[in-house]
Amino acid sequence: MSQRTKKQHIVPRFYLSRFSDSEGMVWNYAAGAEPQGRKPEATAIETNFYSPVGPDGERIDELELLLGAIESDAAPLWDDLMSGKIMTGEDRQKISLFIAAQYLRSPALVRAGAELAAHIAHHSARYIAASKELHDEVIDEYEQKTDQFLSPEEREQMRELVLSKDKLKISVLRSAGLPMLQGLGQLAGNLNAMNWVIGGSPDQHLITSDSPVIRISDPKTHSPIYGDGGFANKTVRVSFPLSPDRILEMTWEGEEQNLIRRIPKKHARMMNKTRAQQAERFVWLSCHFVEN
Repeated sequence: MSQRTKKQHIVPRFYLSRFSDSEGMVWNYAAGAEPQGRKPEATAIETNFYSPVGPDGERIDELELLLGAIESDAAPLWDDLMSGKIMTGEDRQKISLFIAAQYLRSPALVRAGAELAAHIAHHSARYIAASKELHDEVIDEYEQKTDQFLSPEEREQMRELVLSKDKLKISVLRSAGLPMLQGLGQLAGNLNAMNWVIGGSPDQHLITSDSPVIRISDPKTHSPIYGDGGFANKTVRVSFPLSPDRILEMTWEGEEQNLIRRIPKKHARMMNKTRAQQAERFVWLSCHFVEN
């Protein structure tokens, strides 16, 4: 039986190695901390991040194994991608799946998913408590399953607690956000259908982060109720740095060509700024400096 992986990369090691310096070090930047140079294998690691505890108390590793397989499929294609080659067919699907996974597996998205789960749980609890009859039905079911019984007074106290505006706070484990990855196939399909462009930035060092996939869209298309339509928004622009001087951009407009399009320094700096602002915690560079 093979030993399971406890130290799991939130950003793949092969990808981070593309952002290493001449000594093989990736420079780690975080707010309030001194920059640190680390080997890719020791960078972007969290213990059991993708392996939640199951009902039997054992770790569930299926997601970590799936992400590993997606990384293994994408890694051999990286040099061709950085050379300006626009993928087609199965290779394109592999890269689309990799980028979709990198977006959904990021700590920022997982955290957002956990916060959404907590919000839904709180809303559901208040909805149930609003009806004494429904509240009692739920308590009855709980008592049958656990053989633990509540008095009428305790039932009412619980109901009042749930209905209070400031006394009840529901917290969930971060792993409650991992179901965000259920959208992997749909997101990969959207990315696969978009137009791809490889950009070159010879004049401006490109950074990456723990949330390296950036999605922006025209603010005019945003709805205060329905949002901006996500990746299906026809104005959306997706960017993903491949190395310190190469970046993949995806849009619903334009056309594809097997060449590297030069990115103006000003535009590259703006992309760096956006990526740093949207990072959950860490930004990574292949050199030991911070540009003004």
